[in-house]
Amino acid sequence: MVGMSERQELNELVSQLDDAQVSRVRAFAETLLHANRQNDTVWSYDFAEKFSEAKVSAQRDRAGMEVKVGDATCDGVTKRALWEHPPLAGAAIVSYAVPIPRQLRDLKLYFSAGIRDGAQLPNDRFVAFRVVVNGWKLWSVVKNTRAWDEYIVAMPELGSDIARIEFQTDGLGDHRWNWAVWGEPKLIADL
Repeated sequence: MVGMSERQELNELVSQLDDAQVSRVRAFAETLLHANRQNDTVWSYDFAEKFSEAKVSAQRDRAGMEVKVGDATCDGVTKRALWEHPPLAGAAIVSYAVPIPRQLRDLKLYFSAGIRDGAQLPNDRFVAFRVVVNGWKLWSVVKNTRAWDEYIVAMPELGSDIARIEFQTDGLGDHRWNWAVWGEPKLIADL
């Protein structure tokens, strides 16, 4: 890549990625773009920062569940995160009542999903991650890798409403080593 500009080198590297990897790069780039915008043109809601306002519950029994906010490391990368280790059976649920201003445009949920370093989760076991908005499952993934996977989820029209947004994790029958974390979860929209 001799004689190429930094932008050309980056384009060359991106052209070698598969579709899933390109999607992760896009999510990261969009996060950077939003971070660079002026505060008076962007609205955001930081779920980790507002954790004290969240309701923590379990689909069945809370036994074995651990939910808190703190730094989490996945594949050597540390982020501020919502820790949500699922209970012995069923899902852990962290629910927020988020007031959504009327004038928002292009509302999106930005976050990473990961399993913390040190978890000894076997290759044949998985953790389910779900986002539920006003009672409807909007997004979900099942994973067992330690790396952060970055996501951007377009939100439904929620202007001038109180949105109930839930982050759920489920051990799918076996909660051991399911050290599930949501990295830097935020709602971001244009004003």
